[in-house]
Amino acid sequence: MVIRLLIGLWLFSFHFFIATTQGATQPYLQELIEQAVRDKLYAERSWHLILHYRKNFFSGHTSEVDDPGFFLADNGKTDPEAELRATLTFFFSDALVGRSQQPAQCAFVARYHWLNEKLKFDETKLPPRPCERFQQWLDEFDAEFISMIFPSAYMGNPASMFGHTFLRVDPKDQTEQTRILAYTINYAAEVPPDAGIEYAYKGIFGGYKGFFSTIPYYLKVKEYRDIENRDIWEYRLNFFPKQIDRLLMHAWE
Repeated sequence: MVIRLLIGLWLFSFHFFIATTQGATQPYLQELIEQAVRDKLYAERSWHLILHYRKNFFSGHTSEVDDPGFFLADNGKTDPEAELRATLTFFFSDALVGRSQQPAQCAFVARYHWLNEKLKFDETKLPPRPCERFQQWLDEFDAEFISMIFPSAYMGNPASMFGHTFLRVDPKDQTEQTRILAYTINYAAEVPPDAGIEYAYKGIFGGYKGFFSTIPYYLKVKEYRDIENRDIWEYRLNFFPKQIDRLLMHAWE
């Protein structure tokens, strides 16, 4: 009888805690949404850049991202305000979202940090998550500089007539001898082998899916310089540490 009473008291306390916690977060969530809409954060250029929104020919916006997992609102691809509201809502949720299947604070860490700068989240009402996977990924880069890498055109392949551009993340204590081991951030189309004539028109009109990847620099050097005999130009970008962090957070998203 005593055990049943203790279990009953524990269940009552647990449900009471959940109810009061949800009751405390819902008004704060509504407060954040109202402040964000009042300040028109959905119309700011930074929000449009994070979500890759571009103005339509007549009116409205459409994101260049096609993956539905990148958006938290059903109409987020075409509605910056709806995506902003949904993003704030999911920050209070344990639901796993995005391609990486993590809580929203960790899957879309760049959005979280930008909105936190704008809205000054109360950590007693919206505690930040540790995001171990992102932090481990960031620590592996150990970034100090960002370099833009440009392999020039390859005369034996007309498809390379505009060259290619990607980024190299230069870690601390990097030397001329070790930079070949640095990681790169690359965006490229996924082209099937023996694409044939379809390669021309799909390549021109965006018929292939494009993906981001992070691979060691020596593999890109092997591909462009050793195999295709292309010149590779390196330009160190004048980024501040905060800008480097934002770039990597956005690459993670």
